[in-house]
Order: sequence, then structure tokens, then C-alpha cells
Amino acid sequence: MPGKPVKHAVAVAIYREGPSDEVLAVQRPDEPGEELPGIWGLPATTLMPDEAPEQAVLRLGREKIGVRLGDVEFISEGWQEREHYVLHLSLYRAHILAGEPAVRGRPRDEANRTYYVDCRWMPPDGLLEGARRGSLCCQLLTDRYQPPSD
Repeated sequence: MPGKPVKHAVAVAIYREGPSDEVLAVQRPDEPGEELPGIWGLPATTLMPDEAPEQAVLRLGREKIGVRLGDVEFISEGWQEREHYVLHLSLYRAHILAGEPAVRGRPRDEANRTYYVDCRWMPPDGLLEGARRGSLCCQLLTDRYQPPSD
């Protein structure tokens, strides 16, 4: 019996410029059939055929949150078995070079891609709920997060 197909994806941690350590979080739609409905996580996208992960990070900035990203840096990666596939996710960090983050909405001709319903800045520990609910991008980020000491 053949194994499940592997889906290669990237997620990006975009930190707010300034003294805070807030990261840009996006909310997934709370719709029937949606994986991880309603959770807050990091912007992410599946790699296109022959697309380098760094190129996918730049594309998701444009297509999903309306910003131009740069200074892309690999952070970590992980694997997770899902119902119909195995997810291989690479986590990157990037900076916003131009634009203000905003959700883009779902184009009519792209029913198979996840588009977000909201975005906001939050401390990385705000993604712990997503990590508990099975979001691999949240798990990868919160595993690396060290809260500020008092």
C-alpha cells in the first residue's frame, strides 16, 4: 500500500518593527471542511511545482497579506501526518519591505487554497492555542519562543 502524498509548505514569522516581540498572526476561516477552522496561526502556503521555499514566502506575502517581504531566513522545519497527506513545513522569518498587512479574501477561482479572515499582531505565546490544536506552524514557532524574563 503506497504511503500518503507529501505536501511541502512554508510558513513565515513576521515580527513587528520596534521594541515589542509581536508576530503577525492570521485567522483561518471557520468553515465546514476547513483544516484547523478558526485558529490563529502564521501566514503559510503550499509550494508550487518547481518553486523554491524562499520564493513561496515572497509569493504568500503578496497574495495572502498584501505586503512585499524580504530578508527571508530559514528558522526550522517539521513533519506532521494529516488525514489525507503528510505535511512538510518549513518555517521562515521575513521582514515587511513595503505595504501594511491585510487579509486579501478568497478569489472566486481559488476554492482549494486557504485565505484568511483576519490578521493582527500578537505575542508569540498567543499562538499556543493553535499549537495545542495541531497547527504545525504554531508548534514550530512556540517551541522556539522564550518569553521575556521579568
